[in-house]
Amino acid sequence: MKNNLSVAIKAAIPLILLSSQTQIATAKEAVKLDNDGGLELSITANRRSQSTDNTLASVSIITRKDIENIKAYDLVDVLRLQRGISISRTGGSGSTTSVFIRGSESDQVLVIMDGVRVSSATTGSFNWADLSLAQVERIEIVRGPRAALYGSDAIGGVIEITTRKDFKPYVSLGYGKYSTKQLSAGFAGDFDKNHVAINVSGEKSDGFSSTNEKAGQFTFNADKDPYEKKGISLSLSRQFNDRIKAGINVTKNENEADYDQGVTDSNLETISLFMDSDLSERWKHEVRASHTKNDSVSTSAFGKSPFKTLRNELNVQHHYKFSDATSIIVGGNYREDKGTSNDFDKKIDNQAIYSNINNKRGALNLDLSARYDKHSKAGSKTTGQIAAGYDLSSKTTAYASYGTAFKAPNINELYYPGFGATNSYAGNLNLKPETSETFEVGIKTKISQNQRLEASIFKTDVKNLISFVGENNQAVNNDKVELKGLEIGYGANLGKLDLGLNVSLLRTKNVATGERLIRRPNSKVTLNLAYAINNRTRIGMDASIVSSRDDLNFNAFPAERVKLASYSLLNLSLNQKVTKRTSVGLRLENITDEDYELAYGFNTPKRSAYLTLSYQ
Repeated sequence: MKNNLSVAIKAAIPLILLSSQTQIATAKEAVKLDNDGGLELSITANRRSQSTDNTLASVSIITRKDIENIKAYDLVDVLRLQRGISISRTGGSGSTTSVFIRGSESDQVLVIMDGVRVSSATTGSFNWADLSLAQVERIEIVRGPRAALYGSDAIGGVIEITTRKDFKPYVSLGYGKYSTKQLSAGFAGDFDKNHVAINVSGEKSDGFSSTNEKAGQFTFNADKDPYEKKGISLSLSRQFNDRIKAGINVTKNENEADYDQGVTDSNLETISLFMDSDLSERWKHEVRASHTKNDSVSTSAFGKSPFKTLRNELNVQHHYKFSDATSIIVGGNYREDKGTSNDFDKKIDNQAIYSNINNKRGALNLDLSARYDKHSKAGSKTTGQIAAGYDLSSKTTAYASYGTAFKAPNINELYYPGFGATNSYAGNLNLKPETSETFEVGIKTKISQNQRLEASIFKTDVKNLISFVGENNQAVNNDKVELKGLEIGYGANLGKLDLGLNVSLLRTKNVATGERLIRRPNSKVTLNLAYAINNRTRIGMDASIVSSRDDLNFNAFPAERVKLASYSLLNLSLNQKVTKRTSVGLRLENITDEDYELAYGFNTPKRSAYLTLSYQ
């Protein structure tokens, strides 16, 4: 594996076409219920399919039905209702968005789409503004470290997105406030042993001013900041026989978003080849090769700032069941990242092997994971995770876990030359990986066949946090932070009523200064209701109460610490079937016209209404 991974991927193609594998479960498999009526299958937590009731971690699964119940227009509107997640956004739907899990940094959250790592190789974060919600079939959120199976970035958790692959042909049109227009359409079908799915979407909005006067004279501009998104996803697969399935997944997303002093164009493209095969009734094998392109260009009065990233990745995994009680996963991974800008053109690579052993006998469930990574610039890192669960009764399981994780420095943190006469905000080749330790205790209980209650307490210590605070704000390993919290989740299907309640209590602290981390609330409560009045009419409501957060006023020099006020949001929805295949949806957002900020000096949407007409 010395050469460019593009060569490795070319070499992997015949391997994929001749070999066999068990890909992480398909979307169709992922929405099955457990035999005892348990929750849906988790495929992300331990790189294999298992009931969330038996997963020794805090896991949430969002289905297409959940998305359509609240008639959400934006992926962030779905994520913000989940426990443990907080959001920061610098303007409207097309603007820069950060997602934090359990107080961790946005680049300490691993984001996977159709099995492909999609964060930028230069910034380390995923651009949530690029992805259209119309393309999404399923979202799985795993809270807590998963580096022992996925490697770098999975300190706070993992979010895996599955694009739509199994659905009836459909067309959807939408219109709403700020002259927001949406169009999406898709087709999926089986032809002999082949399955094809294609989904396209587009969104355009006049938007609103991203900033207000608090942003300062060099940033604030009262004009509207429009955005335009386009996306397409394609899936082709073939079931060769009872044991072998192979296919390709392709996505392309473009986003052009104005901000008050310029415009940013971003582009995300992914291609992945896979094959699933059952070598025997107990032995499954997976091979996946992927290529990701993630580009952005910001244009302002200072000129253009392009950043282009390429990622090639190859993953091979075996899953063997020794018995109904014991199974083992062994895998290998190679990843190459390349980043290019006006100032640098650099590559880094990472090689890894990993394993997981699970044993469930009687009331006791044990799970052990370990991984070894060799990073071309940050050196070697070994991470591990151990979890134990015990069935207190047939309905209640308690678990405890300990895990280590790391985040390798990204290309910007290593190589960015800085700007100005002092090369401010330059990278540093001597950076160490950020590292963490997490302890968690949780409980899961089935109150009844259709009611679930979960609670977890966690504490995470992160060391060697990379910050731009060295001489001339150079990147250095400077900070240590503590993250601890309590999360409670309740879900119920009570006949015609679906109900979800989430409570998140969080304390974050920079150990050196004693200050809490910016843009993370100490408390958040969300409530989601959906009620079927009859077979044709469904109404919904989602509400959230978020406490105050600290932020920085960058209009001052040096930046001053400020407070973002607490806020409450109330949204309503209606879905009305007109005919068997035609429906009308209405979403009313921010009913109380709350004035709030997710980042200091940046605006958020006012009271809004959005109408959708769908044929499926």
